[in-house]
Amino acid sequence: MLLMRTFRTCYLCHCSKMITSKNMSVAVNDLNVVPEHLCNLAKQLNVKSTMLSKVINNHQEKLKFYTESRWLVLFEYLTQYDFKTSELLEMIDSNPDILSINRQHLQRCMIAWTNFRFEDKKLRQLIILQPSCLLLDDKLILSRIPKLLSYVGNKQNRLLELISYSPNILFDNWKYIESKLDYILLNMELGPTQFVTTSVLSSTLFDLKCRHTFLVKLGMYKPRDPKASPNLITGNPSLKAIIETSDKQFAVKVAGVTAEEFFVFKKIFKKQLDEENDDDSDEREYYSDDN
Repeated sequence: MLLMRTFRTCYLCHCSKMITSKNMSVAVNDLNVVPEHLCNLAKQLNVKSTMLSKVINNHQEKLKFYTESRWLVLFEYLTQYDFKTSELLEMIDSNPDILSINRQHLQRCMIAWTNFRFEDKKLRQLIILQPSCLLLDDKLILSRIPKLLSYVGNKQNRLLELISYSPNILFDNWKYIESKLDYILLNMELGPTQFVTTSVLSSTLFDLKCRHTFLVKLGMYKPRDPKASPNLITGNPSLKAIIETSDKQFAVKVAGVTAEEFFVFKKIFKKQLDEENDDDSDEREYYSDDN
């Protein structure tokens, strides 16, 4: 479990008390010439001034609203969980909104994550890859993680993999996520090891059901032997091939038909679902096709 190093001297915390009003509104036009106040901040954060300048230039419109004290609080707190300062800078570059988090929220969020005793290194890797994990309310983390674990055989590393591919499973309506998971497990008869390393849960339920049904009708997706292990690899197309392709790629390379044939089926399938779910607005939302 990631534990804070409470014995570390809180130099950054001291600095944050001294710097509370400066914001990052000064643009850096030449990365080879770094303004003095950015050089000073870079020293306090223990990062290269050129890298800090680059991040600020990448997100000037957002970062200009955050004071230097926001940077100091984030770095001071998360380095106690063994995040490297270069990793924290990478996270801000990926998602500048994490600077909006105050210390109290950050503390509650990290306590919630570490409550599940994930492997330290893998949890850090997830948060670095998906900084939005820090924006979650602690109550949502504590309620959502157990539900998700039950779908991946209570394997913690599997769940971290799944979140890294589809972070939306932490934010989206639970009924929507549950509908997709149930379809994968019950209708497509796939085990956790076959979907945790795909972005299937970032797709719509409509796309998932439409493409699976199309393959079934073509005889290219066959039911699993009820006596076989749910994780046994079958001759069916992989979930990655089914869902992580464009409509044209799916039709030609996976289903072996023309794009036009699949487009016609997709329109008919959508019309059928709309008619079936005409009186259920929730179902229409879950089957919505964003393409």
